Amino acid sequence: MKRIVECAACLLFFIIVPSTHAQVQVGDDLRMNLSGILTAGYNGNYGDQVPSNHSLEYGGDATLSGSYYNPNFLNFTIAPYYNQSKANSSFQSLTDSSGVNANANFFTGTRFPGYVSYNYTRNNTGTFGLPGSPDFTTVGTGQGFGIGWSALLPEWPTFSVSYSQGGGSGNVFGTNEESKSSTRTLNLRSSYKKAGWLLNAQFTHQNISSDFPFFLGGEQGRNSSDFSGNNIGVNGAHNLPWNGSLSLSFNHSTYSGEFGSALEQTNSFTNYTTNTETANANFHPTQKLSLFIGQNYTDNLDGYFYQNIVSSGGGVPLLPMHSQSYSSTVDGGASYNFTKNLYGSAQITYFHQAYFGNSYDGSYLTGTVGYNKRILKTFTVSGSVIESSNKFASNSLGFIGNLNGYHRFGLWELSGGFSYAQNVQTLLVTYTTSYYNYNANLHRRLGRGMQWTGAISGSHSGFTQQVGTVNQSEGFSTSLALRRITLSGNYVKSSGQSLLTSTGIQPIPLTPGLSPEGLIVYNGKSYGAGLSLMPLPRLTISGNYSNAMSDTLSNRIFSNNRTNIFYGQFQYRLRKISVLGGYTKFAQSISAAGTPPGSQYSFFVGVTRWFNFF
Repeated sequence: MKRIVECAACLLFFIIVPSTHAQVQVGDDLRMNLSGILTAGYNGNYGDQVPSNHSLEYGGDATLSGSYYNPNFLNFTIAPYYNQSKANSSFQSLTDSSGVNANANFFTGTRFPGYVSYNYTRNNTGTFGLPGSPDFTTVGTGQGFGIGWSALLPEWPTFSVSYSQGGGSGNVFGTNEESKSSTRTLNLRSSYKKAGWLLNAQFTHQNISSDFPFFLGGEQGRNSSDFSGNNIGVNGAHNLPWNGSLSLSFNHSTYSGEFGSALEQTNSFTNYTTNTETANANFHPTQKLSLFIGQNYTDNLDGYFYQNIVSSGGGVPLLPMHSQSYSSTVDGGASYNFTKNLYGSAQITYFHQAYFGNSYDGSYLTGTVGYNKRILKTFTVSGSVIESSNKFASNSLGFIGNLNGYHRFGLWELSGGFSYAQNVQTLLVTYTTSYYNYNANLHRRLGRGMQWTGAISGSHSGFTQQVGTVNQSEGFSTSLALRRITLSGNYVKSSGQSLLTSTGIQPIPLTPGLSPEGLIVYNGKSYGAGLSLMPLPRLTISGNYSNAMSDTLSNRIFSNNRTNIFYGQFQYRLRKISVLGGYTKFAQSISAAGTPPGSQYSFFVGVTRWFNFF
């Protein structure tokens, strides 16, 4: 009886309380607006991951915005939310998240602008990455803070400084393991125009820490990493004769850190310093002719590969190439428009590299021809032939081809593209890759706003010299939109090599020199369907289903993973009031975690009302 009275009182409040529309002014200088949504209803949760709970729930979100003295002097926005999911939908999810997003801008429009931002979230539903499939579902807490300021004085170099930090922790449903990560970044930037030069300089300091379980790699235990690095860069650009330009850049970066495995009770220490220098010049003596010449030098290929992995959140030891690994290239070429639609280009590159204890010299010549007018009113094409040579292989041929198309016939529209490459040079000159990518989209207009769409896509890539180094994916999706109903479906399949990072299993570029102990082979597929209908004006009913299956294999143990989720909603709008309800069914299992599958069910029925408080 008590709950019935509470519900009735809440409904009466939602219906009777009016909304005001005036902006509030406090004193002479402070102006504010406040609007938001209030929600109340009956909620139920039960499952393996949470104790059974049935209760009357209250929630909402709000946006407080305003300014002090003048919007250009100080303006701010504060947006708190309570028991409001920000994941699957506006009102229904596995968890009822609470938090706040806030930011303030000061001295906007002056020569000394700045900003401050903050965000916090608790009990938030999130994801843990899995290539080519719906991500694993997590629940956790996180927060972030940022501050920045600039000085923009005329006839002086500009200067900007910013600092940000963030972190969080979360549990993957179906396990009892927690992942943690944090990042701190300091940026300094400056630019200056002098004697026709546009000069830029930047400095970045970054700390990345993570602690995550290795069960998704098919192993027990935990991995932790703690890395820090500095990056200093300068670049300049200047105009040249013949409508040309010159650009120069230099970058110096250092990364050091520690990667620890609780499973093996070992720590790996890494320290890399990398210097990179580039110079490029371009000329356009005529409207049809373009000329270019360039040069690049990298003194540490170990550091080049390693820093790319660290930036993605991964922490794994690399196989050392050689203490004197470096790369130097010089290239030049020309492009010419023979007609309005027919063009061609040629480029020659000389290289000198050293890695894995050997040095390599050679060159490769590239010729490209393209036609950007539709052939048969449908296709545009381009193709490149690459001839490379070094002391180990002479006259090796490579090829790149691209085909794109679009055609409309009656009420049908067909578009798509296909790219193919064979024996294409990677950064390391003794390694070549082959790949193909394709996509197609078929669209049919059915009249009266109704339409159907079907799409397919896929990719395949791998090293030409090595067996088993392949990443590939295929997918299909379709949707049918009628006057009051929309149907959709999708299917995705993927496999390849990946790394376990603080954000999940992430695909990586095929990279020679990566330690086999750090690789995870994945194989996943998923399918799903969705339905949305509007049987009556202002009434919307929707439902979505997704099922994902994957296998992960490291050099030790195999893991079989499953994620299954269904959620449905209805919402009826009556001016500022909405009656809504939702149901979620969720299950997830990861065999290598050593825990039983996790499942959870939740439902919600209630009302929501939009307010413009002031």
